[in-house]
Amino acid sequence: MHFPRLLLAAALFAQTPAAFAEPSADPTLRSPDDIVVEGERLTREEAKKRANAFIRTLGVAPGIYSQDSVARWTVRLCPRALGLSDEHAALVEGWFRDTVRSSGARIADGKCDTNVLLLFVDDGANFIKLFKARYPGQFADMSGPDIRDLVELDKPVRWWYSVRRTSGGLSLIGPQTLRSIEGATIVIDVNDAEGATLRAVTDYAAFVALSGIRIRAEPQSQSILGLFDDRQGKRELTEWDKRFLTALYTIPHERKGRYQRGRLVGALLKPDDKE
Repeated sequence: MHFPRLLLAAALFAQTPAAFAEPSADPTLRSPDDIVVEGERLTREEAKKRANAFIRTLGVAPGIYSQDSVARWTVRLCPRALGLSDEHAALVEGWFRDTVRSSGARIADGKCDTNVLLLFVDDGANFIKLFKARYPGQFADMSGPDIRDLVELDKPVRWWYSVRRTSGGLSLIGPQTLRSIEGATIVIDVNDAEGATLRAVTDYAAFVALSGIRIRAEPQSQSILGLFDDRQGKRELTEWDKRFLTALYTIPHERKGRYQRGRLVGALLKPDDKE
């Protein structure tokens, strides 16, 4: 993925800044009713089952990659928000950087070469179709099914990554292939995201950018991924999200995915769940 070329192309596609009512600290496209989601007490087995389901739906260590490592960032992230006013873009980039730092991943300081694009557009589906038709080489790292999901799935936020694959060496515990994220493009449809605050959308985009998850990942009520699920989802990174990201950037990278998957599941469980 050639980010200088991609950045120029994206800028041409996302020329008009998305409109918000006023430049408040956390603007909202529409003010939804307040929703309180009550916590629930789970048994140890129920908690473990839910954690396994969460990791499985994310697709960070699917069966086809069980001998490979999870995909995560090994270079410093450098975000750039386009399609917003300068004031709102600065807010988004600042929030994004805060999430990267808290996850344990590395963020570039000062002027840097963009490798995370946050594109705010009026029509996400049409943007993807036009972009794919004009720049097909930008999707070279994706499989056919993943490209089809990117184009066809009706989602307020869509994304793809640039992933470098290198040999994992000959270690018995090491992966066959080491997968390292080197770029991410997140496309936010401001009309489909109506009702969510800019901060919530940024949290969603940051989680996606850091996680290397598949676009088909199902909304989860205990995660920011449920943000657009009939307005019942969380409006900020949850404890589960934070535990997952911290574990993802703490576990040894040069391990097989099946080992890493177990560590990620364990990280989601509270101490009393593990007893």
